[in-house]
Amino acid sequence: MSHERLSDVFPALRLPSPRTSGRVPTPLDERADMSRDLGARVYLKREDLIDDLGGGHKARKLAHVAGEAVARGADVLVTGGSVPSGQCVSVAAAARELGMASHLVYCGDSQRRPARPQGSYLLALLLGHRVTWHELTPWDRIDELLAEAAAQEAARGRVPYVIPPGLHTWPGILGSIDLGLELAAQLSLTPEGADGAHVVAPAGSGTTTLGLSIAARLLGLRWTVHGMCIGGSPEQVRAAIAALRDDTVRRTGDERLLEASVVVHDAPLGDGYDLPTDPELGEMRSLLMRYRLPFDPNYMVKTFGGLRDALRSGSIPRAVHVVLVHTGGNLGIHGDSARLQDWYQRHLGAGLAPVHS
Repeated sequence: MSHERLSDVFPALRLPSPRTSGRVPTPLDERADMSRDLGARVYLKREDLIDDLGGGHKARKLAHVAGEAVARGADVLVTGGSVPSGQCVSVAAAARELGMASHLVYCGDSQRRPARPQGSYLLALLLGHRVTWHELTPWDRIDELLAEAAAQEAARGRVPYVIPPGLHTWPGILGSIDLGLELAAQLSLTPEGADGAHVVAPAGSGTTTLGLSIAARLLGLRWTVHGMCIGGSPEQVRAAIAALRDDTVRRTGDERLLEASVVVHDAPLGDGYDLPTDPELGEMRSLLMRYRLPFDPNYMVKTFGGLRDALRSGSIPRAVHVVLVHTGGNLGIHGDSARLQDWYQRHLGAGLAPVHS
């Protein structure tokens, strides 16, 4: 998380200093195996290796958000998600590192409190201070529920700081811009150089992809950034990107950023977030066997499938060099989703005890 790198591109701004740790720069690996399978030169940007808890790129964004929270005198971080949320883990861990408390809010249209914690939810419970549940509650109420939790903390005499899902606000976008600046420096050392790359990443809130595109604009690089929808509709993702881009322009005064754009793909969406299909779970296992990489079913399986489809359709030319950003989420393979657990029982049953109803 480079404060100096961001200060160089935004010299007139007083930026919050990153306040949590992470291993940067994250590796950029040329993948001959993926290149062979996909028919294009593929590099893998390993944001999943930034920390030990599976936070991935969210940890980079959170470092800047934590800096602002500290500057505002906050003593409790409030955030929310669904059961597989890696952000809840990252926020709870950051609060521990900074000597703060955390309040984690869980909800979702079909979400119920698990009977046995595992994966990301287990880590969130182990690291968190307070958890609030709203079972079978529409996800579009999350902002309202976070505000309620913050009000509860304020009533207890604390100073809350609310972190929305996806860290889809200023200064979270700074972490994604920093990722783009770091990636450009690494690509400049490759045979193809930094210019002309097609960069592919998951698009939940769209923050990561927008930050990558902004970095390219600031450096004068001709990148095409592709966002693979993993939860919301393309219309929702595009609207969220546009709103955050306008806010970033307003805060920085840099109108070059209005030209930052993301190509949003809906083909990978499938049945939606935390609703993995049998083909997606089969792909998860296949990718693990072929590449020795735990691509989770909510983010990276969808994103890899979107990249493959885009190369087949020609929306990403095979002649270019491609960067696939592995944003993390590895703990998703340990998830509590009924579809995931049912698939494991059907396909790995010989190694499992029978399920008794």
